[in-house]
Amino acid sequence: SSRDWFRRVATIGKQVADALDYAHGVAIVHRDIKPSNLLLDETGKVWVADFGLAQVDSEAELTMTGELIGTLRYMSPEQLHGDIREVDSRTDAFSLGATLYELLTLQPVRSGSSRAALMASKVEDAAAPRSINPAIPVDLETIVLRTIAPEADRRYRTAGELAEDLQR
Repeated sequence: SSRDWFRRVATIGKQVADALDYAHGVAIVHRDIKPSNLLLDETGKVWVADFGLAQVDSEAELTMTGELIGTLRYMSPEQLHGDIREVDSRTDAFSLGATLYELLTLQPVRSGSSRAALMASKVEDAAAPRSINPAIPVDLETIVLRTIAPEADRRYRTAGELAEDLQR
């Protein structure tokens, strides 16, 4: 049933948020959360993979080349605009939110197939999840919309806070 699917999406999101909260606690920002970096095993456990683009706080200067690092479709606005100083736990929360949005709506939060189109797309233009699928629970939509807020200050401060809301 769709209710079971929504619970499953929330459970997947919570597991990823818990893993990100741990990584952030040891000063690591993943910077490339997307569906292909989330591996689901046969027991239903989600594994966060590919920390190849991760930023360790002590090495932040090493990545300040001005290059975009990550997958554009799931990138936070601050990543997309190359503002490396703003990349933190809220960046990973955004990417997880974009992934959850896609799981719930079967549509990406950013449209466009070319690099230029993705760069020009704005998260604010994304349809509210319930306008695509009215069966999505209001609380789950509220959580997803908070994670994909264009301004980092409007997102969850920590992945732990996100995990708690997804648990509820």
